Amino acid sequence: MARHDLSPKFWRDGLIVAYLDEPPFGIPASPGERPAGCDMDLAHHVLGAMGVTAVRYALTTFPDLIPGLVDGRWHMTTAIFVTDDRAELVDFSRPVWTAADGFIVRRGDAARYTSYEAIARTPRATLAVVRGQVQRQTAIAAGVPVAHIREHADQDAAAAAVRDRRADASASTAIGNQAYVRRTGDPGLVAVADQPAAPRAHVPRGAFAFSKRTPDLAAAVDETLDHYLGTPAHLALMAGYGIAEDDLQPVLPRRGT
Repeated sequence: MARHDLSPKFWRDGLIVAYLDEPPFGIPASPGERPAGCDMDLAHHVLGAMGVTAVRYALTTFPDLIPGLVDGRWHMTTAIFVTDDRAELVDFSRPVWTAADGFIVRRGDAARYTSYEAIARTPRATLAVVRGQVQRQTAIAAGVPVAHIREHADQDAAAAAVRDRRADASASTAIGNQAYVRRTGDPGLVAVADQPAAPRAHVPRGAFAFSKRTPDLAAAVDETLDHYLGTPAHLALMAGYGIAEDDLQPVLPRRGT
């Protein structure tokens, strides 16, 4: 394995990983404990394998993830969807998961809002999204009028808009919505998968993000991921959060037999 020059400050001051309260990817913990979630468990394993032991975790909101990398408040973030616009601002690791979209809706609307296109076809239907996330652009591409899209600071606020009838659906990853509804236990809300009439143009992929000032950190994480992704331990970790091996196949390394 190649050796990368990680600045000593990552050990002296602590490498900081920013994450979201967004199960199953990030799950806040009690003070003094590290957060759980598939992204945080994966980050913990990878950084530990690299010899980085002084790790701190910063809970933040999605709109602040990338700005926090750019201005140096943290060194790495939870995995987010890779886009060309984001890649101009930050570096990404190799993808670590794929995730289709879905919606949180009121129980009585579960059969009505089953795709972005269905929302677009419904007069005056409004869609809640988290500010800065890719679902806004996906909705616009599917025909949802910009005037019918409401942006919120986080998943809690977007789901609350649906609960309070200020929006008809909120969009995020399907698996994230399922975890959210399970956690809240709100009988009035359900999670439904995005079911477009034709497949989406590409499978969205999520990857850890890094400041462009720390290319060696990104490269070292990639190198460690190459050796870990697809192993029995990795697959068991992800399965524990409801992500099956079949869902991970597009991002797993291709290894010789």
